[in-house]
Amino acid sequence: MTPLSDELLLETLRIWKAYGSVERAAKSLNLQRTTFQTRLRKAQFKFPDHYNEDDVNRHFIRDKNGWTYQDHHIPTEEIKTVLIGGDAHIWPGEPSLMWKAFCKVAKKYKPDAIVLNGDIIDGARVSRHGRFLGSRAPKIMDEIEAVYEHLKMLPKAKTRIWTVGNHDIRVDNYLANQAPELEDYLGSFVDRFPEWKFCYAATINNVEIRHRFRGGIHAAWNNALHSGVTMVTSHSHQLQMTAIRNRNGSHYGIEAGMLGDPNSPAFEYSEAAPSRACPGFVFLSFDEDGNIMPPELCEMIRGRPAFRGQYVY
Repeated sequence: MTPLSDELLLETLRIWKAYGSVERAAKSLNLQRTTFQTRLRKAQFKFPDHYNEDDVNRHFIRDKNGWTYQDHHIPTEEIKTVLIGGDAHIWPGEPSLMWKAFCKVAKKYKPDAIVLNGDIIDGARVSRHGRFLGSRAPKIMDEIEAVYEHLKMLPKAKTRIWTVGNHDIRVDNYLANQAPELEDYLGSFVDRFPEWKFCYAATINNVEIRHRFRGGIHAAWNNALHSGVTMVTSHSHQLQMTAIRNRNGSHYGIEAGMLGDPNSPAFEYSEAAPSRACPGFVFLSFDEDGNIMPPELCEMIRGRPAFRGQYVY
């Protein structure tokens, strides 16, 4: 592969800044989005002084610690409300009822921040687990296209964060292990969603949000106990909240349920056994000093998403 010239890399940075979006910049050059993203990543590595730290958070590049994904993101803008949901495990087709409710609440209450708390994609075909005989699991690009369509249902928010989950990184892990020589050519999973800030964890005011921490039926309690802060996780597909109260006040452990449908074929591995999985999501509000108010949950009640005492659908 012919090395890209410094002039081309600098021009890539200039065009990216001018258009403010990878997608628009790529269209201006009549390039595929992934081709432009690959050039941009190389330019950011070679000319780190030509972009700022906030730009870094939007793209798949090594952070200051040399990590593949940003380890921790702390937004600088003021945030009074945040909507958090994860585990959509999106396959092509009709969005789940809870995803529709998530989008409807976002449009109605206009949160300052929206956080996708991991496992938005499923990555069934690039899993380390074996396939079922006759499985109709979709191709990875079909899943990604479905995610594009789902994300179009969300309103704009001034802060959009995606905390990576173990299913999200299946795509990059598969490429890194099966065809590492194509990494630069194909780009990463997160390259395809430049409008979102990817990280392992984010802290908004006094709340830490990450895909997973402790496990088990008491995960919410242990997350709050062992972190010492209010923590919102997903991963378990459970929807629950517990409070730790002491002389410093109250902080919470929150499991955010799932935006997907637990009866989806993506979860055939569960063998239709009884489960604590519960569709839902979390809405957080903060006072004028940035302190968390009592968290609010959206939960599936008798087959319908319910939030603030009313059915959303």
